[in-house]
Amino acid sequence: MNWKVTRLGSRLRACFSQEDGGAIVEFVALAIPLFIPIFIYLNSFSSVSANEQIARSMAREVLRVYVISENDGAAQEISGRAAQLLARQWKLSDTEVASLRTTMDCSHFPCLTANGRIKLTLSFIDDETQRKVSASAQEHLSPWL
Repeated sequence: MNWKVTRLGSRLRACFSQEDGGAIVEFVALAIPLFIPIFIYLNSFSSVSANEQIARSMAREVLRVYVISENDGAAQEISGRAAQLLARQWKLSDTEVASLRTTMDCSHFPCLTANGRIKLTLSFIDDETQRKVSASAQEHLSPWL
Protein backbone atom coordinates (compact mmCIF):
# COMPACT_ATOMS: atom_id res chain seq x y z
CA MET A 1 0.00 0.00 0.00
CA ASN A 2 2.81 2.38 0.79
CA TRP A 3 4.26 1.63 -2.62
CA LYS A 4 0.96 2.58 -4.32
CA VAL A 5 0.74 5.89 -2.47
CA THR A 6 4.28 6.89 -3.40
CA ARG A 7 3.70 5.83 -7.00
CA LEU A 8 0.48 7.92 -7.12
CA GLY A 9 2.31 10.86 -5.56
CA SER A 10 5.10 10.68 -8.12
CA ARG A 11 2.54 10.56 -10.95
CA LEU A 12 0.73 13.61 -9.56
CA ARG A 13 4.01 15.49 -9.23
CA ALA A 14 4.89 14.57 -12.80
CA CYS A 15 1.49 15.82 -14.03
CA PHE A 16 1.73 19.11 -12.19
CA SER A 17 5.38 19.72 -13.08
CA GLN A 18 4.64 19.71 -16.81
CA GLU A 19 4.17 23.24 -18.08
CA ASP A 20 2.77 22.54 -21.53
CA GLY A 21 0.27 25.33 -22.22
CA GLY A 22 1.03 27.12 -18.96
CA ALA A 23 1.97 30.35 -20.72
CA ILE A 24 -1.30 30.37 -22.62
CA VAL A 25 -3.30 29.92 -19.44
CA GLU A 26 -1.34 32.67 -17.69
CA PHE A 27 -1.87 35.01 -20.65
CA VAL A 28 -5.59 34.38 -20.79
CA ALA A 29 -6.02 34.59 -17.03
CA LEU A 30 -3.81 37.62 -16.38
CA ALA A 31 -3.07 39.66 -19.49
CA ILE A 32 -6.42 39.81 -21.26
CA PRO A 33 -8.29 41.34 -18.28
CA LEU A 34 -5.57 44.00 -18.16
CA PHE A 35 -6.00 44.82 -21.86
CA ILE A 36 -9.77 45.34 -21.69
CA PRO A 37 -9.60 48.71 -19.86
CA ILE A 38 -6.87 49.85 -22.27
CA PHE A 39 -9.07 49.05 -25.28
CA ILE A 40 -12.02 50.87 -23.71
CA TYR A 41 -9.86 53.93 -22.98
CA LEU A 42 -8.37 54.01 -26.49
CA ASN A 43 -11.81 53.72 -28.07
CA SER A 44 -13.11 56.60 -25.98
CA PHE A 45 -9.99 58.67 -26.67
CA SER A 46 -10.26 58.16 -30.44
CA SER A 47 -13.91 59.25 -30.43
CA VAL A 48 -13.21 62.44 -28.50
CA SER A 49 -10.11 63.11 -30.59
CA ALA A 50 -12.07 62.82 -33.83
CA ASN A 51 -14.79 65.14 -32.51
CA GLU A 52 -12.18 67.69 -31.40
CA GLN A 53 -10.74 67.71 -34.92
CA ILE A 54 -14.24 68.21 -36.33
CA ALA A 55 -14.86 71.09 -33.90
CA ARG A 56 -11.59 72.83 -34.89
CA SER A 57 -12.37 72.51 -38.60
CA MET A 58 -15.97 73.67 -38.13
CA ALA A 59 -14.87 76.71 -36.09
CA ARG A 60 -12.44 77.79 -38.82
CA GLU A 61 -14.96 77.28 -41.63
CA VAL A 62 -17.86 78.98 -39.84
CA LEU A 63 -15.67 81.98 -39.00
CA ARG A 64 -14.56 82.23 -42.64
CA VAL A 65 -18.21 82.30 -43.70
CA TYR A 66 -18.87 85.03 -41.11
CA VAL A 67 -15.94 87.19 -42.20
CA ILE A 68 -16.78 87.16 -45.93
CA SER A 69 -20.39 88.21 -45.33
CA GLU A 70 -21.71 91.65 -46.27
CA ASN A 71 -22.87 92.77 -42.81
CA ASP A 72 -23.32 91.45 -39.27
CA GLY A 73 -26.96 90.43 -39.70
CA ALA A 74 -26.27 88.38 -42.83
CA ALA A 75 -23.09 87.01 -41.27
CA GLN A 76 -24.91 85.62 -38.23
CA GLU A 77 -27.62 84.00 -40.35
CA ILE A 78 -25.28 82.48 -42.94
CA SER A 79 -22.71 81.29 -40.40
CA GLY A 80 -25.47 79.61 -38.37
CA ARG A 81 -26.65 77.73 -41.44
CA ALA A 82 -23.04 76.86 -42.31
CA ALA A 83 -22.53 75.37 -38.84
CA GLN A 84 -25.61 73.16 -39.22
CA LEU A 85 -24.60 72.10 -42.73
CA LEU A 86 -21.03 71.27 -41.70
CA ALA A 87 -22.26 69.32 -38.67
CA ARG A 88 -24.41 67.14 -40.95
CA GLN A 89 -21.62 66.83 -43.51
CA TRP A 90 -19.15 65.61 -40.87
CA LYS A 91 -21.79 63.19 -39.56
CA LEU A 92 -22.36 64.53 -36.06
CA SER A 93 -25.32 62.80 -34.42
CA ASP A 94 -28.68 64.53 -33.99
CA THR A 95 -28.05 65.11 -30.27
CA GLU A 96 -24.59 66.52 -30.99
CA VAL A 97 -26.09 68.89 -33.58
CA ALA A 98 -28.80 69.90 -31.09
CA SER A 99 -26.14 70.74 -28.49
CA LEU A 100 -24.07 72.76 -31.00
CA ARG A 101 -23.36 76.31 -29.76
CA THR A 102 -21.31 79.14 -31.24
CA THR A 103 -20.26 82.33 -29.50
CA MET A 104 -18.58 85.37 -31.01
CA ASP A 105 -16.17 87.70 -29.29
CA CYS A 106 -15.51 90.87 -31.27
CA SER A 107 -13.00 93.61 -30.55
CA HIS A 108 -15.23 96.23 -32.24
CA PHE A 109 -18.94 96.70 -32.71
CA PRO A 110 -20.26 95.87 -35.23
CA CYS A 111 -18.06 92.80 -35.57
CA LEU A 112 -17.27 93.37 -39.24
CA THR A 113 -15.34 96.60 -38.62
CA ALA A 114 -11.99 97.47 -40.20
CA ASN A 115 -8.95 96.33 -38.22
CA GLY A 116 -11.10 94.28 -35.84
CA ARG A 117 -10.54 90.84 -34.37
CA ILE A 118 -13.22 88.18 -34.24
CA LYS A 119 -12.98 85.02 -32.15
CA LEU A 120 -15.54 82.27 -32.66
CA THR A 121 -15.90 79.47 -30.12
CA LEU A 122 -17.83 76.39 -31.15
CA SER A 123 -18.88 73.65 -28.74
CA PHE A 124 -21.08 70.56 -28.54
CA ILE A 125 -21.57 67.55 -26.25
CA ASP A 126 -19.96 64.29 -27.39
CA ASP A 127 -22.53 61.46 -27.47
CA GLU A 128 -20.26 58.67 -26.25
CA THR A 129 -18.49 60.39 -23.36
CA GLN A 130 -20.97 63.21 -22.58
CA ARG A 131 -17.93 65.49 -22.58
CA LYS A 132 -18.07 69.06 -23.92
CA VAL A 133 -15.97 69.38 -27.06
CA SER A 134 -14.89 72.95 -27.74
CA ALA A 135 -12.69 74.73 -30.28
CA SER A 136 -11.95 78.33 -31.22
CA ALA A 137 -10.82 80.18 -34.31
CA GLN A 138 -9.75 83.78 -34.67
CA GLU A 139 -9.59 86.20 -37.60
CA HIS A 140 -8.10 89.65 -37.96
CA LEU A 141 -10.00 91.89 -40.35
CA SER A 142 -8.18 94.06 -42.84
CA PRO A 143 -7.69 97.71 -41.89
CA TRP A 144 -8.90 98.61 -45.42
CA LEU A 145 -12.31 96.97 -45.07
